[in-house]
Amino acid sequence: MKKINKQSKFALLLLFMAVAMGYSSCKKTDEGAGGAPKITKVRLISKSDTIRNVVHRVTLDSNSIYDETRQVKFDSTVVAGRLNNQYAIVGENLLTTLSVSFNGVQVNYNPALLTDNSIIISIPATIPYGATQSNKLVVTTKFGSASFDFPILQPPPIITSFSPVAAGSGEIVTLVGTIFEGVTKVTFDSIPAQIVGTPTSTQIQVRVPAGVVQSRILVTTPGGTTRSTGSFGFKALLYDDVFATGWGSYLGYNSTINLVNTVNVKRGTNAIATTFTDGYGALQIGYNGSTIDVARSGLTAIKFSIYGGAGIVAGSRVQLVINGNYGSPVAITLTPGVYTDYTIQLKDLGNPTVITEFVLQSLGNAVPSTIYVDDLGFI
Repeated sequence: MKKINKQSKFALLLLFMAVAMGYSSCKKTDEGAGGAPKITKVRLISKSDTIRNVVHRVTLDSNSIYDETRQVKFDSTVVAGRLNNQYAIVGENLLTTLSVSFNGVQVNYNPALLTDNSIIISIPATIPYGATQSNKLVVTTKFGSASFDFPILQPPPIITSFSPVAAGSGEIVTLVGTIFEGVTKVTFDSIPAQIVGTPTSTQIQVRVPAGVVQSRILVTTPGGTTRSTGSFGFKALLYDDVFATGWGSYLGYNSTINLVNTVNVKRGTNAIATTFTDGYGALQIGYNGSTIDVARSGLTAIKFSIYGGAGIVAGSRVQLVINGNYGSPVAITLTPGVYTDYTIQLKDLGNPTVITEFVLQSLGNAVPSTIYVDDLGFI
């Protein structure tokens, strides 16, 4: 066997040491620097933003212009986060991250995008927010934990409904929704309303301010201001607990109508109880006042609520007709046992220029069958 001299042994030793150091170096790279983690900032994922349609003059003495799209750099660092948004946590020694949490609740991160200097995370809707929270972002790695001040901002409020849909000055309106915490203001368009009692995260009660006829309702919290999708009140009232002036000059056909009914009332003390004595009987309300001019009054739709009473079953229907125009009816499906709100556009009812009559006619419903009508008017 060929002998290995001392030089060869030394060369083999150097080779072994080089391989070992290379392995150690690779392992160190895979696991990061191995020190305690540090968070330096949190930023948006995008490092740049785009400003579109910037208008420039070609020359100082020319009126010619052109549009361009240009990209500008901006500081993407943020000092607070919003739910359902994605962010990058920037720092040092982050490659061995085991968990990330906001206000004590862990969030998911993408291991494939993890580096020693950044973590990509999404803040889910389940993360708590508000003044009672710790406002801490915590990253835990194999070598320790790092804490960073990072509050979660409250989202804007959500208004799902309000009732009643119409009310007089000083009456109570209840708003239902979510994220009402810390409500500071409720307005009917620009008119402030008094908040009654103690609001909750899902309900606010307010008094209707004077002077409100038709408006949207706005709720303001630390998370922002939200405007109701539905409108409150009427531009021209037909019936609340009693008929408005001019309405009720004649009533119905093939039906029995009770104007002092006190059962199944949506709001106030009365609702119009109409019992159809024929499969095509109707609640017919005539108008005998000064002409209601649609354009002058700014009317676009009619709004009312119906309760399906005795004899009304799933699938029962009535048709709405304005001014006796039976060529342009709108069929309405009723719901038994509850009030349902309806808003019908005037353009779907023949686009009347004036208002003279309102009719709800049974469409072959059982005889007898009863409906209750409340909060009726034009918006």
